[in-house]
Amino acid sequence: MITKVSRSWHNSHVVLCQTALNRVIFTRDLLITSFQSHLLGAVAALLSALCWAVAAILFRRIGDRITAMGINLAKGLAAMLFMAVLLLPGFYSGLASLDTNSLAALALSGIIGICFGDTLYFLALMRLGARRTLLLGSLIPVTTALIAVIFLDEQISALAWLGMALAIAGVTYVLWQRAPQENTQPHSQFQPREKYRSGLFFGLLFVVANALGIIATKIGVADIPALEATFVRQAFAIAGLTFWGLMVRDLLGWVSPLRDGKLLKILLVASLIGALLGTWLSVVALKYTYAAVAATLNSTSPLFILPLAVFWLKERVNWREIAGALAAVTGIGLYFSSLSLL
Repeated sequence: MITKVSRSWHNSHVVLCQTALNRVIFTRDLLITSFQSHLLGAVAALLSALCWAVAAILFRRIGDRITAMGINLAKGLAAMLFMAVLLLPGFYSGLASLDTNSLAALALSGIIGICFGDTLYFLALMRLGARRTLLLGSLIPVTTALIAVIFLDEQISALAWLGMALAIAGVTYVLWQRAPQENTQPHSQFQPREKYRSGLFFGLLFVVANALGIIATKIGVADIPALEATFVRQAFAIAGLTFWGLMVRDLLGWVSPLRDGKLLKILLVASLIGALLGTWLSVVALKYTYAAVAATLNSTSPLFILPLAVFWLKERVNWREIAGALAAVTGIGLYFSSLSLL
């Protein structure tokens, strides 16, 4: 029995069918079951986490020479340039199915999640340090799940909840163990009370902004391909950042360090891996699986940093960090096993 027919998607139709045994999705010429859809979303989320782990290392190399707002604006512009090349052949046909509600949702996602969300993250990072800020970031999947259950009426199995909780616990444990190596400045351990409180305030706002951005993306990507949705989000985020820079009269100051060719090259590579591939894969995840699950698997980026730290940065990793990573991987495995219950 056919229950829903969506709008045209690249000259094809997505038809959702409900049978007595299983839900089936017909997309273009491929038949995708509910299990395969959620599996695709989960794999995309993990690949997105890997991309952002690599990009984080690259962005960290240039963070001392360009402001956070400059990195945010420049990576967005670079990502849009890459996406424009990929979308050029059928750009307008790809956006033809974007209605007003979807456009509004993606615009809201770009402004709240990327423009304000990333800014709030950097504000918290400067006040709390990497450990506390990333620990606050572990609350994003939980916040997203609560919002999705309340407003999107998503139903998540108990096993999936258990897997998400274990994954969050593993990520938190790993970050807590690695934090002492990141806080190398003596004064970072003795922050004034007001600075700590403001950092906590910005950090909690970052969690909420990121969660709201994820939910808005989930709504906006329903009837549009993921790459086009990512382009729209970035466009509105850049518009917001540009307006912000003009208001504070420091727009050129944000990007002036990029006159250095070596700096620009590193930023372009990081933007290609993170802002383009990482963001696009996260949107793919939101399109094909639950928002709460996509947010949880996207939060595993710090786990990928562990092997990168060993083989790329030549850092030492202790057994307690490995134990935390194994706990998170076990949680992800529980989630995958829950897919058969959908």
